Amino acid sequence: MLKRLTLGLAIIATACTGVKKGADVPTAVISDFMETINEEGLRVDLSIIAHDSLSGRDTGSEGLKKAAIYLSKRYEGLGVLPVGDGGTYEQFYDVISPVTQGYSYTVTDENGNTVDKSTLSKKETANFVTVFGGSKLQAGKIVFIGNGVINEDEGINHFPENIKGKWILVFFEQNITDVATIQQRVNQGGGSGVLLLPVPLDIEVFEDRSRRTQATLGASNRMSLAYLQENDRAVPAWNRIHPELAAKLLNIDGLDALLDLHQSIKENPQAFDARELGFSLKHEPKIDQRTINTSNVVAFLEGSDPALKEEVVVLSSHYDHVGIGTPDSTGDNIYNGADDDGSGTVAMLSIAQAMVAAKNAGAGPQRSILFLHVSGEEKGLLGSRYYSDHPIYPIKNTVANINMDMIGRVDKENEETKDYIYVIGGSIISSGLDSLLNVANIESVNLDLNPRYNDLNDPNRFYRRSDHWNFGRLGVPFVFFFNGVHADYHRPSDEIEKIEWEALTKRTQLVFMLTAKVANAEQRPKVDNQEFIRVTQVTSVN
Repeated sequence: MLKRLTLGLAIIATACTGVKKGADVPTAVISDFMETINEEGLRVDLSIIAHDSLSGRDTGSEGLKKAAIYLSKRYEGLGVLPVGDGGTYEQFYDVISPVTQGYSYTVTDENGNTVDKSTLSKKETANFVTVFGGSKLQAGKIVFIGNGVINEDEGINHFPENIKGKWILVFFEQNITDVATIQQRVNQGGGSGVLLLPVPLDIEVFEDRSRRTQATLGASNRMSLAYLQENDRAVPAWNRIHPELAAKLLNIDGLDALLDLHQSIKENPQAFDARELGFSLKHEPKIDQRTINTSNVVAFLEGSDPALKEEVVVLSSHYDHVGIGTPDSTGDNIYNGADDDGSGTVAMLSIAQAMVAAKNAGAGPQRSILFLHVSGEEKGLLGSRYYSDHPIYPIKNTVANINMDMIGRVDKENEETKDYIYVIGGSIISSGLDSLLNVANIESVNLDLNPRYNDLNDPNRFYRRSDHWNFGRLGVPFVFFFNGVHADYHRPSDEIEKIEWEALTKRTQLVFMLTAKVANAEQRPKVDNQEFIRVTQVTSVN
């Protein structure tokens, strides 16, 4: 089928070239090629990208490598230039994947005598359970902060003045404990971490949490970019503490008395002041670091204008997904990610095909276009961060980023209409880019450009939750296209059979038209929303 598509492309390109040369036939324009984007081409590519043989395309996996090979061969067949490492279509980078084997916790008194020592490993449980953070050694004195409440108007402040290098022991009760303030104080004040004592006090709950954490040991968890490791500061540890050990450190006899203490602080919070307990904790993780090599796929279509071709429009999507995981009720454990983000991945291939056909007919884009398929999105926008810090074409020459992540389905709010797409970016960044988008839409598929999530104050914060963010943070205007979340998000049921093909085709055509408009505009769009600049813009590390 791939050969037939390539052959069909050649026929289209030849026919269009012939039209251009004919004396009595109008010259082709780039918008003529929107109709070459169709369901058949999208379906063929997605049937491969979302196939079980790619095992869910987890970053660093063999399945993702297969996907990179397929994308490379498609671009090679189209004649789009390889601009990756060593003349390939891949920009390689390393990620670090820590594998936590266990934690040791040592409590000492003021004289350095060991009061309690325990280890959390595959074979044994401890008197602490690490909830998150704490990937590096943390040590310091323990300070008791009661219920962790602060209300200056009412004279309540359970926090010490100096938290640097200290652990804070706190009762945790829903709707009482101010977790956000605790996190802020510990992070900004350089604290070692937090020791949580959940209320109600329940030893069985603690032991169950300990066993569940124990079951995760030895498995790879988060990934981070290798070149940023030197900037990776020690993140404070959040640990649960065994209630009986907490009572011992507080010099309280039994859990009932411990609960009475909590209640008394709760009833009279103004009377409580933070106090050091005379004990120190050393939290020491045992972590093995794995280095994994992965890649972005990069293909380049040079612009036709001698001056404008130095400027680049970056079209992006992520081609990774979450791999193999917990089986669903059918026993399926392969997370194929047909929509997330197989849909954006194959849309880029169809757009590239249409752009090549236009260029072969003498109607190609004036500015250059970089087709950027990033990996590591599901691990924290790693691939796009790597590219934005190591751009193949200078960020100052990058006129816009057009990003697609999940454009093949519909959400509950739009099941009846389907002719919509959520637009994030555009108007909240650049009025010029927004104008180009609206013109492109009117001249093509006329979708409902839904602004529901297009707000810097949106609690979902979608404006920074996909790969466009790594361009926006550097001052590059972006538009992010998104169909909304559905019930199959990050589930094995995100399969090709559930793709809304007509919607995917129209959205892909819209992105083609917007890309063409940006590539051919007289002036590059500018970031003119000062609030966006204030909130988001940072400086690249390179």
